[in-house]
Amino acid sequence: MLVYQFRHFPLLDARGDRAGGGDPPRGRTENLRIKSPAPPVHHGRNKDYQDHEWLASFLHDRQARNLSHGGIEFYRSYLQKFIQRIRKPVIVVNTQDVAEFLASLTCSPGGKHAYYRAIRAFYMWALENDHIEASPLNKMKAPKVPKPLRHAVKLDDVIRLLAECATIRDKLIVSMLADTGLRRSELASIDVEGVDPERKTIKVWGKGAKERVVCFGPRTHTLFLQWLKVRSPGHRLFDLNEWGVGEMLKRLERRTGIKCNAHAFRRTFATESVRNGLNVFYVQSLLGHSSLTMTRIYAEQVSSEDAIKAYKPIVT
Repeated sequence: MLVYQFRHFPLLDARGDRAGGGDPPRGRTENLRIKSPAPPVHHGRNKDYQDHEWLASFLHDRQARNLSHGGIEFYRSYLQKFIQRIRKPVIVVNTQDVAEFLASLTCSPGGKHAYYRAIRAFYMWALENDHIEASPLNKMKAPKVPKPLRHAVKLDDVIRLLAECATIRDKLIVSMLADTGLRRSELASIDVEGVDPERKTIKVWGKGAKERVVCFGPRTHTLFLQWLKVRSPGHRLFDLNEWGVGEMLKRLERRTGIKCNAHAFRRTFATESVRNGLNVFYVQSLLGHSSLTMTRIYAEQVSSEDAIKAYKPIVT
């Protein structure tokens, strides 16, 4: 990542006023870990150009942090829409501007929360790099989102799905998703050389360009060996990209009536692993979560009855 040295721009508070008043400091320089110098603030006709420059600098920072392509596109999409809707230059937006923007949205509560997260990340970046003195979202509460019912594939349904698969490839995809809890993008990018059939492990690259190793069971191992005999040559294990895996699962869902997207399999993996006694920190590692909070969300279907079955007396 490149480190640029450039003349420091005046601090702005949440209202867009220069902190402390007076002229900007002269000649002071700082090293900021962004790809390009932050553009100076100009009101009026240059708003679109300046906003584009601010967004580009923010996205360069996300790329430098090895954020996934999907994560970059999330920020790009939501922030572009935010920038297009507000009338002020994005760097001088205040709390009321953000509140009015969120209130004007007609999307679902989840959609509003996504906008909030993207906007918050942008202004936190601006704050960390001294482009503003305070984030306009500093004291703003996130939009409330109803707790969704997160679907997991039942174990009996996994057997049904395997029986309905028309090809060895499709059977392997279903079995591997249930056995490993891989994300759809991770499964689509598996290299054949990254699979160790003896140890029954797979090297995968997850979010944030982080490598981890996951394991699989005997049924998946058998299907893997069968698939190796009939697959087309190539370094990728599957002849499908991320979108193709999703479409294959949608077809299977329509045929069986069983909801079976990759995230549903991840929840199945998390829940059943905890039920089988696997330490939740191990589950976190296998799922590739940076936070235990997310792992707990995925395994939320574990009940008190499961806890009673797994309980072992402390005093014997």
